[in-house]
Amino acid sequence: MARATLILTIIFYPMLPISTEKLHQHYLACSSNVCTDTRNIIPGSIFFCLKGGNFNGNLFAEEALLKGASYVVVDDKSVIRDERYLWVEDVLSALQTLSHYHRKQLPVKILGIGGSNGKTTTKELTLCVINAFSKAKATAGNLNNHIGVPLTLLGFTEEINVGIVEMGTNHPGEMKVLCDLSEPDLGIVTNVGKEHLEGFKDLEGIAREESELYLNLIQHDGFALVNLDDPWLGNMSKRFKKCFGYGIDAPQADLKAIIHRSMPQLEIEFIYLNRSYGPFVASIGGTYNAYNMLAAIAAGISLGGDIETCIRAACDYVPANNRSEWKHTNNRSIWMDAYNANPSSMEAALKSFAEMGKDGAVLLGDMLELGNHAQAEHKAIFDLAVSLGFKELLVCGPEFKQAAGSYPLAFESTNALLSWIENNPVSSKFVLMKGSRGMKMEFLLPVLE
Repeated sequence: MARATLILTIIFYPMLPISTEKLHQHYLACSSNVCTDTRNIIPGSIFFCLKGGNFNGNLFAEEALLKGASYVVVDDKSVIRDERYLWVEDVLSALQTLSHYHRKQLPVKILGIGGSNGKTTTKELTLCVINAFSKAKATAGNLNNHIGVPLTLLGFTEEINVGIVEMGTNHPGEMKVLCDLSEPDLGIVTNVGKEHLEGFKDLEGIAREESELYLNLIQHDGFALVNLDDPWLGNMSKRFKKCFGYGIDAPQADLKAIIHRSMPQLEIEFIYLNRSYGPFVASIGGTYNAYNMLAAIAAGISLGGDIETCIRAACDYVPANNRSEWKHTNNRSIWMDAYNANPSSMEAALKSFAEMGKDGAVLLGDMLELGNHAQAEHKAIFDLAVSLGFKELLVCGPEFKQAAGSYPLAFESTNALLSWIENNPVSSKFVLMKGSRGMKMEFLLPVLE
């Protein structure tokens, strides 16, 4: 009788989580390519199996390997099959710790950008300015949160001189986390405005949160770039030993702007070290964008750039992705500023657009994440828009619909507004479109173009 042979398959489970140093070695071996979404796997990358409220990245580890990842970082031992599975106690924590470790190894200046409005535009402007005389890399898109910032830091290599990190926050404590990960050498807070009131309650709470970037610079002997026209930031600047002030009205600013025309494109003159430069014509419009330009130019000067080189680079920047972006058709110009919106940015856009005259159309969508402040803030913006006397004013979203009362051109949704415009075309030559990202105001573009 033949004897049966029992074969045991033993799967090795690591007893201890992989160290950050060892994880960094794997990361470098993967050509510094990191992925977190199996839909966008880079062959040879290291894949982090993040978890969320409705998904568990550990369940996609095998798929990531099949699609070409070299390693997967997991925090569930039960999914481990071979040495390509790197076990950690918490994947998000490991990603953040790795990014901070990597940042500490880099001989690169890190510039952090926070603030209520204009972060992404300022980041893009600053990238253009610095690349005019040096080599920089910046946050992709708006990957500016507790996951996006680590991914941004891991995207920096020794080939660049400056890494630009956009930092966004929607609840207390998040900015400190991002600053601790990035440890910026320089920092910009664009302004303090009415953002994410649902999480911060009031302007004081927002100012306290945004000030974390400046506090981090103070603690690490960093260099601050300060909008001195913002009362919250101007007051904070008194605590700095080293800072560069910019503004339009502040007499003590190191770099000043004189606006000759704000719309449709800025015609702007700069004053630096008691010398005038310009006026120049920029590709962007709006007084609020003058502050974004000033911040970028101030950053360039602080990093060794020639003032005229920095100014020309900032003026050449052309916005995209529905951020202060002019879209021109045969008979109409549309100022598309609908990537995001809060009361402060909405007010600034309306006032800038009004400088072109009253013969224009304004299409506004709800501002999200305002919590208990939503109705009061929408009413204030609606009243402002009415007072400015635009030829056509159309608003959409449940908050604006309620705030507008019996106003006939208030619609419950973007789709409802779209249907109305299809049958009642907008007649104005100039159009402003603004609303929070969730309102998807870009859906209106085809019927306007």
